[in-house]
Amino acid sequence: MIREQVINQIKNYFKIQEFVDQEVYSLYGQRSWRYFDTYLLNSILTIRKELEKPITINNWLWGGNFSQRGLRHNKSEIVMKKTRPYLSAHLMGKAIDFDVKGMKAQEVRNWIVQNPHKFNCKIRLENKINNKPINWVHLDIVEEKQNPKIYLFNI
Repeated sequence: MIREQVINQIKNYFKIQEFVDQEVYSLYGQRSWRYFDTYLLNSILTIRKELEKPITINNWLWGGNFSQRGLRHNKSEIVMKKTRPYLSAHLMGKAIDFDVKGMKAQEVRNWIVQNPHKFNCKIRLENKINNKPINWVHLDIVEEKQNPKIYLFNI
């Protein structure tokens, strides 16, 4: 699928404000789509269409607490707290954190693992932090040759 088609389709389900924080949106508005990798956008579009359930990435636009689950930048609070180099896929427009309405994070991860054929790229999913399952879905498209198509990792 070409980039323009992906962006046009994703706009049926998401606003750009769900992918960026208020500062980025204020500076770049609809042009903010340019910061996201097409494979990432196509992956979240696939999940949204296949599961037929609303997805929450950032919700600051509606008064929610999430603003750094999509694109992060040098002034993002999460980034500014780091004391060593931080090379997150979020900084490159290749990662998002999200929730699917009515589903637990593990259910969403399981669905992705069971449906690799629905995706046109390799996907990495955060599974556990400090050996405890996380209650949101982190999806990125950072490709490492040795990884299978759907790769769960722990941090």
